[in-house]
Amino acid sequence: MQNAKNKQQENAEAVVEKYHPFATEGSTTERGGRVAHASSGAKIADLTIARVGDKVVYEDGSEAYIIDGAGFAAVYLDKPLALVGSRLSNGDRIVKSLHNGAGINERAGKPIEGLFDPDYIPPAGEHRSASLRRRNATIFSR
Repeated sequence: MQNAKNKQQENAEAVVEKYHPFATEGSTTERGGRVAHASSGAKIADLTIARVGDKVVYEDGSEAYIIDGAGFAAVYLDKPLALVGSRLSNGDRIVKSLHNGAGINERAGKPIEGLFDPDYIPPAGEHRSASLRRRNATIFSR
């Protein structure tokens, strides 16, 4: 019990290095793409949060897919949630979300396993369908 309290205090005192908002349907990319279909089922301000593997469409009809995200910090239905900063299969990147109300806080000196890592695969059975898990990060709502 004491170790858990010490760990909570340590995490609370860690300096926030960067805030990463969740990418939702309608989020936009550097090259003008837009998240067309977000598959998590989780919502922020009535906007569904995107996950790794979700589709981005462009005005010319081309498509790309989200290839990285929150890593272990936020997994939904066994796939990491997408963030502003997530990269796409065509080299593009998500740069803007339609909200700023929820995301993860990256803490200085406490790396998040799998953060923006396209090769990250969540541990089998580690995540359940309706859970957002935290590890060296804080799921944050504004």
